[in-house]
Amino acid sequence: MDELELIDQLVLGEQFNINQQEKEKHLLSIILTQLENNKQNLNIKTMYDKLGIDLNKINTLEQVPYIPVNMFKSFELRICSEDQVVRVLQSSATTTGIPSKIYLDKKTSIMQTQGLISTLTSFLGSSRKPMLVVDDAQSNKRGATITARGAAIRGLSTFASKIFYVMDKEKEELKLNLDRLKEFERKYKDEEILVYGFTYILWSKFLKVLKQEQIKLNLPKLKLLHSGGWKKLISEKVEKDEFAETASQIFNTSKDNVIDFYGMVEQSGVVFIDCQYGNKHVPNFAEVIIRDIQTLEEVKFGQEGLIEVMSILGTSYPSQAILTEDIGVFIGIDDCPCGRCGKYFKFKSRLDKAEIRGCGDTFAEREVGR
Repeated sequence: MDELELIDQLVLGEQFNINQQEKEKHLLSIILTQLENNKQNLNIKTMYDKLGIDLNKINTLEQVPYIPVNMFKSFELRICSEDQVVRVLQSSATTTGIPSKIYLDKKTSIMQTQGLISTLTSFLGSSRKPMLVVDDAQSNKRGATITARGAAIRGLSTFASKIFYVMDKEKEELKLNLDRLKEFERKYKDEEILVYGFTYILWSKFLKVLKQEQIKLNLPKLKLLHSGGWKKLISEKVEKDEFAETASQIFNTSKDNVIDFYGMVEQSGVVFIDCQYGNKHVPNFAEVIIRDIQTLEEVKFGQEGLIEVMSILGTSYPSQAILTEDIGVFIGIDDCPCGRCGKYFKFKSRLDKAEIRGCGDTFAEREVGR
């Protein structure tokens, strides 16, 4: 099997069915080829040169040079030519006020969409369902630049037969349109549906509002997916169980139907979804390494550290290994009771005032070639 066929198999095929040892071998061979291509970007080449990286001496995924996620805020890490860029993704910039910019060419955009569909199919099935989006329609507006929220909505919309936005924007504030929500409930209360919202918006603008108004819905057959914004909720002392319990009561559904997933705009197409045992699983085309905050070595089972997300989906920017500012706990490999193969972990929190040392220190003080 050649490399292109292997990539297609990992991205398009059934997910979570390859044991860890076999998967690492496949990913390493693909990533090493992609790293060679990354040298087209002068910032990346400078980093590799200063670190003395010899791609021929990389024998494990842990040895692959990672890029600290905040480097995407300071440097143009574009591998493809400017005229090949079809979309620019931007992070929410809630911490620094400066968004990451991720440059997608057509190939990368398609691959990320395919990877997301393959992952979600394992949890949602392949049939399309009515989808309620707890946001306003402008969050998914068409254009060359798209936010993290818009990217998530657009990715999930592949599974939607129809999309209904339940929020309106009034003077930059999101307001719940209760009439539209009740209309959706009347129409689809007996059907299987999808609901998606950014975690913080779901909590502050939707669930809390309905709870205060003592309004409960009857949508028992839903799958509620939510992502992002946990930093704000944790600061308000809202835990994951409380969020799920409140949502299940408001919608009149099981807590098992409230599904948290972890993803990042810098690794669009790669999402880690909770199984029924509360573990986040890594799809076949991606990897997670939990690194000790001090040593940056991979931690042992049960230990926590910084989450590094690896992927073979992107070739228009260096997506192969990105070190986040998020804390996760390494739970296990190949033996989750849900039956999915590969690594599994739990998300814990954001790292406050993170200063990730390592590869980022070797970038030029000012951007090369700009």
